[in-house]
Amino acid sequence: MTASFLIFLLGAVVGGAAIYFAFFIIRAWLENRPGTRKGRSAARTRSAGGSLDSHIATQWIEGRLRLDTLLALMRQLGVSLEQEVEKLRQLDPSLPLYEREALKQVDPTLRRFTFDKHPRDECRVLVPLLQFCAQDLAESQGIDMTQKLRALAEIRAAIELGGGG
Repeated sequence: MTASFLIFLLGAVVGGAAIYFAFFIIRAWLENRPGTRKGRSAARTRSAGGSLDSHIATQWIEGRLRLDTLLALMRQLGVSLEQEVEKLRQLDPSLPLYEREALKQVDPTLRRFTFDKHPRDECRVLVPLLQFCAQDLAESQGIDMTQKLRALAEIRAAIELGGGG
C-alpha cells in the first residue's frame, strides 16, 4: 500500500509540475502573439532597428490613411448634423407634442456634436506630425511635398476654425 501511495504521490507531483509549466508556456505564448500588447511592442522593437527614413515614411503613409478616415467621418457627421438641424427647424412649435419631439431629436444631435470633438482633436495632433513627416521626406529624400504641405496647412486652418475639412 505504501508503494502504490508513493507512485500515486509521484504521479501527482509530476502531473502538477507538467500543468504548472504548461500554464506558463501557454501564458508566455499568448502574451507574445502579434495581436497582444506585448506582442505588438515586441514587433515594434524589432522593426525599430530599421532606418529612420523608413520609419518616417511609414508614419507618413499610416498618418495619411488615418487623416483621410477622420476627415471622411467628420464630413459624414457634418451632413447628419445638418439634416438633424433641418428636422428640428421643420417642427411646428404650436403642436402639442412639439417639446417631446424636439427633445427626441436633440439628444442624437448633441451626441453627434460631442463625438465630433474627438476626431477634430485627433486631427489637431495628427496634422503637425504629418507636416513634420512631409518636411522630412522632402529634405531627406528629395520628394516634392509642396502640394501636400499646402493641403495639410489648409486642413489645419479649417480644423482650428471649426470647419469640417
